[in-house]
Amino acid sequence: MGSRLFSRATRWPHITSLLLAIVVVVIVATGLVYFAPERIRVAALKIKNDANLAAQLLPATLPEPSKIESAYWLPQNWSARQRYWFHHTSQGTATIPVPYQWFLALERPELSFSYTSLTDENYLRRLGFIPSPGSKDFNGLAPTYGYHDDARNKDTASPGWTPSAPENPNGLPVGLAILKGDTDPTTGAQYEDQIGLTCAACHTGHLEYRNVSIRFDGGPAMVNLGEVERAIGLSIGYTLILPWRFERFASKLEQIKGESVDRKQLRSDLELALRKIKNEKAETDRLLSGQGVTDLDEGFGRLDALNRIGNQVFYSNLLDPATGQLRDPLLKGNFARHDAPVSFPPIWDTPYFLWAQYDASVLNELVRNSGEALGVSAKINMTAAAPGRPLFTSSIHLADIARFEELLRGTDPFSTGGAGSRKFTGLLAPRWKDAQAKFRGDDAWAIDEKLAEQGRDLYRAHCFECHRGPVNDAVFDKKWPKDSFWSEENPDRSAKNEKNWMEIGGRHYFNVVQMPVSAIGTDRQQSDVLTRRRVHLPASLGLNPVDDLNKAGGCGLLADKGTDPLFVLALMDVVGKTIEQWMIAKGTSEEARREMWGPRKNCQNRRVYVEANASHDGKGEVVLALEPQYRARPLDGVWATAPYLHNGSVPTLSDMLVPQAQRPTSFCVGNRAFDPVKVGLVTKAKAAESCAAGLTNFDVSLLGNSNRGHSFEGKETDLTKLPPGVIGPELTEPERRALVEYLKTL
Repeated sequence: MGSRLFSRATRWPHITSLLLAIVVVVIVATGLVYFAPERIRVAALKIKNDANLAAQLLPATLPEPSKIESAYWLPQNWSARQRYWFHHTSQGTATIPVPYQWFLALERPELSFSYTSLTDENYLRRLGFIPSPGSKDFNGLAPTYGYHDDARNKDTASPGWTPSAPENPNGLPVGLAILKGDTDPTTGAQYEDQIGLTCAACHTGHLEYRNVSIRFDGGPAMVNLGEVERAIGLSIGYTLILPWRFERFASKLEQIKGESVDRKQLRSDLELALRKIKNEKAETDRLLSGQGVTDLDEGFGRLDALNRIGNQVFYSNLLDPATGQLRDPLLKGNFARHDAPVSFPPIWDTPYFLWAQYDASVLNELVRNSGEALGVSAKINMTAAAPGRPLFTSSIHLADIARFEELLRGTDPFSTGGAGSRKFTGLLAPRWKDAQAKFRGDDAWAIDEKLAEQGRDLYRAHCFECHRGPVNDAVFDKKWPKDSFWSEENPDRSAKNEKNWMEIGGRHYFNVVQMPVSAIGTDRQQSDVLTRRRVHLPASLGLNPVDDLNKAGGCGLLADKGTDPLFVLALMDVVGKTIEQWMIAKGTSEEARREMWGPRKNCQNRRVYVEANASHDGKGEVVLALEPQYRARPLDGVWATAPYLHNGSVPTLSDMLVPQAQRPTSFCVGNRAFDPVKVGLVTKAKAAESCAAGLTNFDVSLLGNSNRGHSFEGKETDLTKLPPGVIGPELTEPERRALVEYLKTL
């Protein structure tokens, strides 16, 4: 992600056409004061040549801001201060490619003649962000932003730990944090304060119903990060192109800094920033053109996180810092298009999953979270060692990254005694009844208890095999005690020589069910990233992923004689080296090392390595083959996680339960209007119906967007005889309603 993430989003015409495009823009500028420029852009994009070029300099259409009369953070076992710390504590990332003070001074990419701040709360809401109060105004209460005096929000997931107040003086939205200025580990130069994404940018959800915003941590966000990237690039361009914009920018920056600025130098710095964006965009366009491919539109609520991380780590981080060019032409092949976008997964319970990620690919939590930080532009030296700046020196805030996981995790549920007393004590899933309390008297939110009882039996019959017992249903546990989520062993798993929970180094982990992609039948694009993508590694990095991981963690990985290593193993190796270098630099004690690393090793899931399917390269050497898997998770809080399937291709829970051919073929994504009856996004009346201006039209016919698989259809009840993509017989309409009613209660 990061600088590469931002550079790929801004569409700049060739320089020979730029002047003509500017003339067209100037002509329409007066009209834009009175008319919405976004609509003019949509119309112009339908016209070829000059008008189309001009359109690329106009802002994209964004959804109109919804009317919100009140907001509430649902109780999830976190105090208000813990939430705020999670929202705004830096991971050490610099995702936005301009200094923090520039970001505050820049204007929205609109051709207005009066100042319009890029950080305007309503504008950022239109991009999908959740508003947040400034740190100077936050004392644990901020009703306008959903922080109410609610005793249920005063519980603490980490007893005895009082989080420090993160610095957010200008009220950045949830998910943005300030990285304080320091020494760049690659160049050795000083950098100003920056802004980066936090975990909360992608993993904090909100729903809207009758002008009320229901907010919860750990849920899927609805941000459009691609449009955020484009907005910033356009804003810089407008500031340079339009004289009055530059003067307003300089004046605003002086106000922020409290001192005068050298306008000549400032213009030069802006031009350099824009030139980097344009050059990187042009180069990556050439790379994709050479591959004969283009990026998929991720839109609202999705991101091709794995490919973006790969591009950042194994392409952007390897560019020569002096020239911006690659030293080795083979590294061009490391750049991959965005073709596997996924919905942001919920992260409650996740610290206790044996395997994380949709494809069950990551074992160690510190590696998982540090890899994410590198992907959203933590600064790192991967080019050349220098005095005081060894390879893999980085800006990551590893201590805070470890604390994020601690806050999510809470205490080991098996430390409290028997199965009947076990529970999660970190971040809890949001509960339907807590949201329902905000809409008393609304029948759409009422739970039909009799119907939910019927749904419980249907859950045991059709959902238990993969999702296991519910996390928080005492009635289920009493009725089927051996099938309880909290039982260390379930009879059906014991028959396969599997445990429900596994103990590693004194901690317990839930053994998530893994299903081959060929069996579950859902879109396979995401699984292919880690099983097929390979990257070229410069010899200067001194990396040999299989040997390094086997030596450090005893992973038992097969020798891979492919020309280049698998991306997943190379990434794990880089992240491991980065963590180790941080600990060396900080003089971390052995005890602190063990606590931060946790008991799980930095190893890949050997289940996906199918030795029997390994092929030979003709010289007697084994070439690894992998069997893609997707993992199932418990369904607590599932009501709040639409759209469904890993790629966000099914808008509601009700649609998940119909035969796959009957699911919506298109729906609109981008607003958070909630349907409490079908449970999920408000859908179109007809597939051909247009989405409201600015929303993403999700078309399931496009690559990466398949809504097939995980289907209840046909009459076969023998699970061993079901065809690929089918997980059970077709449910009747009353059965579907009953199952949805039960899922609301989890």
